[in-house]
Amino acid sequence: MIRVEREENRRVALDKAFLEDPRLSFRAKGLLAYLLARPDEETFDVERLALSFGERTADIVHALKQLESAGYYRRTDEGDGDACLGIGMLREVSRLPLLGSQPQNGPVTQRAGRDGVDPQSEAEAGAAERVLVRLNELRQASWVWAKYTPLSARHAKNVEHVKGRLREGYGESDLVLVLEYLAAVDGGKDSSRRYFDSVTPFNTKNFERNLAMASDWDARGRPPGTGSLAQQAAAGHDPAIYEKRLKGGKT
Repeated sequence: MIRVEREENRRVALDKAFLEDPRLSFRAKGLLAYLLARPDEETFDVERLALSFGERTADIVHALKQLESAGYYRRTDEGDGDACLGIGMLREVSRLPLLGSQPQNGPVTQRAGRDGVDPQSEAEAGAAERVLVRLNELRQASWVWAKYTPLSARHAKNVEHVKGRLREGYGESDLVLVLEYLAAVDGGKDSSRRYFDSVTPFNTKNFERNLAMASDWDARGRPPGTGSLAQQAAAGHDPAIYEKRLKGGKT
């Protein structure tokens, strides 16, 4: 069960700092705001939360992982793994505050280091490039190509959707997990090859759904692909969903 620890008892107004925390996705911020607004001593169950709001359990688990890594959630069970994730304490103020006190959306010149380079942008670029490296590895290994040309991070269009998800608070590991899941279930199928790029898995219309399925797949021990599109559709993933969405989605 999850309990809430507030800075003040019976507080209605919330400290808005967490709403501006770039480490958290919109879903994680919404979950934290909802739980903090509930009466004192009320407890919550991950499965019940998912059922009440029409979310997948994997989505709630993922949001809690973000809150945990950002210092808003602490497990009180000593065990390991996701089974113990739903036993802990939420806090309104992070135990792991961001370094520095400057606004996260301020001018680049205010965040730049002594050499004029923005450390946050530099870290984002490095993460995006590593995601693209993994994408290239999986593309080349999972499909037969008459000629394969790796996608380059030097071209902005190849990393804009990757950077978009990173800016929303998703981790590099989340993006790589999506790629590894799609390669495992779709690898070798020509109908899926054209969608395994740096745009379709990550645009806003597809990413959260892909991440939820990838998280379920990872929790089940990463079973291999089922071998047919019909079976994949029954299991929750059908590449045909991209047909009307291929060009959609904001960065």
